[in-house]
Amino acid sequence: MCTTAAKKLNDSWFLLKTRDPVSWMRWDDEIKLFDSKADKYKKLIIQNPDPHEDGYYGGINEKGVAYISTFVRVTESQISYIRRPYVRLILDALTAKEAVEIIETFNPRIGGNMFVADPRECFAIEGVPEKYFIEKVSSSMVKTNHFVKLPSRNLSFDTVEGFEQWSHDHYDRAEELISTAKNLKDFQQLLRDRKNARKKTAICTTKEEDECFTHSAFIFDTKSRKAYYCQGNPLENEFKEYGF
Repeated sequence: MCTTAAKKLNDSWFLLKTRDPVSWMRWDDEIKLFDSKADKYKKLIIQNPDPHEDGYYGGINEKGVAYISTFVRVTESQISYIRRPYVRLILDALTAKEAVEIIETFNPRIGGNMFVADPRECFAIEGVPEKYFIEKVSSSMVKTNHFVKLPSRNLSFDTVEGFEQWSHDHYDRAEELISTAKNLKDFQQLLRDRKNARKKTAICTTKEEDECFTHSAFIFDTKSRKAYYCQGNPLENEFKEYGF
């Protein structure tokens, strides 16, 4: 359960994400620098604190290639980008286009809504077991927990009460906010947004409203090659800047 967005601003592509864990995911996360012989480039990745568990939620490398995603389960056999270190593999790319090519090599395919960007280009991907739908983003775009281009339906919409409305409310509100966002502060405010709180479908959810409330949020600036990461609920915590 999360909201993602992409926008070009000041000659840089910015990627935004809130992370709302579900029952089968670890609740907490942290930002970690990967810099080893196993990594082609240095990488800042949002991951689970437990080093023995795979779990990577987004990241940026020292070349300014960034990746974010949200899982959309359309079959029981759907492969999540979370369970294995796919994010770390994707960030071996020098450009966003190369990152897309890496994603296309995964067999089986990873599922969900994805954004990958570098300072010049941004691509949106919708992934299901049968195929990927890939498009180039021209100005701004939002993805939540439903597909816009593919006809596949999130299985959770039929088992989790209110989830489908939640996804569409997030989508509509984030589209409204990203279209007028002009700076980093606006991006942070989007990730803290409380409109629709009475319906319990605000972009940023509190623990009083939902068990799966917002546990973190982050922004990647591809030109400056920086991450702005809020560990914990962004209504209660600040975004901190990380770079190489």
